[in-house]
Amino acid sequence: MRPRQSFKGYAVKRKLIFYTASLFIIAMMIGLLMLITTSSMYRGGVQVYDNLLQHLSMVPQACPAPPTSAPHTPGEVAEAEGDQREVFILPDHIVLPEVNFDALHEINPNVTAWLILPDTPINYPVVQGHDNAHYLHHLFDGTRSNVGTLFVDVYNPPGFTDRNTIIYGHNLQDGSMFAALTEYESQDFFDANPWVFLLTPEGNYVIKLFAGYVTDVEGDSWRLWFDDDSAFEAWITERRSRSDFVSDVEIGPSDRIVTLSTCSLAFYDARYVVAGRLMPIG
Repeated sequence: MRPRQSFKGYAVKRKLIFYTASLFIIAMMIGLLMLITTSSMYRGGVQVYDNLLQHLSMVPQACPAPPTSAPHTPGEVAEAEGDQREVFILPDHIVLPEVNFDALHEINPNVTAWLILPDTPINYPVVQGHDNAHYLHHLFDGTRSNVGTLFVDVYNPPGFTDRNTIIYGHNLQDGSMFAALTEYESQDFFDANPWVFLLTPEGNYVIKLFAGYVTDVEGDSWRLWFDDDSAFEAWITERRSRSDFVSDVEIGPSDRIVTLSTCSLAFYDARYVVAGRLMPIG
């Protein structure tokens, strides 16, 4: 005959069940609260950046083709007469907006550019602050939010004149900010999206992509200075060798590079970087 369970043992068992159930409920409530908070944060960010679109005019640009000796196919590089400057011929199917930088400057005097990757959520202003931390946690209008703002590295001079200018942005779960950059793990995505467009108060540029890959924070993808042309060219070659896609973009020692950097889930502290040659649009 099995002995009867003692009252004390029964009480301990009931307490254990009660505490386990309570912890489970608390965990569910915390998770739900975090989900609501994150969703609210994302909605707030979307609203702020959607409101900024009113400062873009979606009208065809009045950008005449450069005076060249022969016609060029849109998307090709042409050499303008006089200054021997290479320019990018904008394809007819791509219409870039006119950006009212004066209006954006009134909202945030740190505005420096507008970045567009067509057919993706990447359509945002770019700022350059006084450090590399503030805009990780603040929207363009100054609201504190972990959605953040796209921003240029504080150690780059203004005007995208460095050999390598870095633009940082978050990789968010809702697909906003720089989340689309990780799509460059696919050759097909690159083939459909080989260009990123950078609009500035001084003029419009294309970033002709040549590399995209996962790296760790200790890598030299964010290198800003080079001892000489050979060091720069070796750096470019190393990046190409790591790229998830193949690109035929040619880069010379006098060219300028823009690196777009975001987080990656590949491993702890991983980053996904996409790099391209900066070229004025003719």
